[in-house]
Amino acid sequence: MKHPFWNIKIPSIFAIFLLVVGVGVTTYLVQTETNLFGHAAPSETPQNIRITNITDTSFTVTYQTDASVIGTLSLGKDNPQTVLDERDQEGGVPKQYNIHSISAHDLKPETAYEFSILSGTTTFLNNGTTFTVTTGPKIDAPPSSQIPLAGRLVGADGQKPDEAIIYVTAHNGQTLSTLLKSSGLYILPLNLMRSNDLKSLYPINPNTTLQILAIDPTSTSHVTAIAGASNPVPLINLSQDYDFTISISPIASGSAQESAFPDFPIDNSLVATPKIITPQSDQSFSDQQPQFKGTAQPNGTVSIEIHSDDAIKTQVTANGAGSWIYRPDKPLSPGQHTISITTADQFGILHTIKQSFTVYAAGTEVDQTATPSAKPTTRPATPTPTKKPNAPTPTPTQKPVAPTATPTIVQQTKGGLTITATPTPSVRPSPLPPTGSNTVVIAGATGIVTTVVGIILFLLTRGATL
Repeated sequence: MKHPFWNIKIPSIFAIFLLVVGVGVTTYLVQTETNLFGHAAPSETPQNIRITNITDTSFTVTYQTDASVIGTLSLGKDNPQTVLDERDQEGGVPKQYNIHSISAHDLKPETAYEFSILSGTTTFLNNGTTFTVTTGPKIDAPPSSQIPLAGRLVGADGQKPDEAIIYVTAHNGQTLSTLLKSSGLYILPLNLMRSNDLKSLYPINPNTTLQILAIDPTSTSHVTAIAGASNPVPLINLSQDYDFTISISPIASGSAQESAFPDFPIDNSLVATPKIITPQSDQSFSDQQPQFKGTAQPNGTVSIEIHSDDAIKTQVTANGAGSWIYRPDKPLSPGQHTISITTADQFGILHTIKQSFTVYAAGTEVDQTATPSAKPTTRPATPTPTKKPNAPTPTPTQKPVAPTATPTIVQQTKGGLTITATPTPSVRPSPLPPTGSNTVVIAGATGIVTTVVGIILFLLTRGATL
């Protein structure tokens, strides 16, 4: 009769080796965060930036991102104001989106406004300079009675998309935009459309040809319609193009006038601003190896210096979106420090940015008015009471004691405390088991299971960020 697998005996050293390898492989995967599937992180770079809905007191900035990220505007130069996405302005809490629509209000007529785009964790400029938009003049003439443009759209799967934006324009007219409502409907006020120069309201009539662009995170539709004949607009199925001046059926892709909706007209080459995001000014860390973050030129080299007792000089490379991260290899000494970065902009000009921060250590506190070279002030150590010596532990008899023998319990009273000493019986060692045992096969199997389970857990936890 053959022995079952469970009784197979393997060398002890080999079993221990399997166990160590299993733990080691799992630990390495988790610490290095290896991506076994090779997926790149989605981009937070703004795409297809358009400035729409310009009036004498407002304008809207729209764009898309491959990743679902928070998007805001930094409006102004000296005292910048943060402007949230339209969907977040009522609640005041920014959320993550792929389709972004950010409207600035309460502006002055015929005034140039500068802004930058904060997408995810990166600040983007227009080829090294801020974006600029100029509000229109005030128009005293009342809007016409033209009814709004309305319609409904669905995604390529026939369902209402979670996010979508609709643009409309006419020949020599400005571009208007609106987000798709939760009901799947959209409404655009045609009577507020201005001429290209923003000086007058656009004369919409029943025969005016309208160009419509509908976008969700994965699909696009180009549509041609007549203001008087196609309002409400027939159902738009994203990823299909339509010419409602001819038929309500889809037309060949690309036949509509895509050029009616150009991207940002100046320069759409976005550059991430050189910046230290972490630490913020005089930020404090309880971690003596804090993680530093910032932005620079995409794929640019960033020289880092940390001024402390042990000066650190190193270099990192920003990723394709212009973000960089650095964590010191060794703990920083407690106290105040300064980090400075030096990196080149798109013109090759070097920029140096500095930021101060404080590192705390357990049992210490730093005087907030101290200079960067100041040493942390140590709190007075709490006196440790001197322990009275314990009663001597009785030494058991050196003769072998049977394992079933009950050890003698000795109690002594000293200083009001009862000290119990339990002598450890001396047991004659049993001979070592022979090389190879079914106990060892359990250890070997444990090593293999540990490796498999560790890899599965790693893949599951990494899946959230793939």
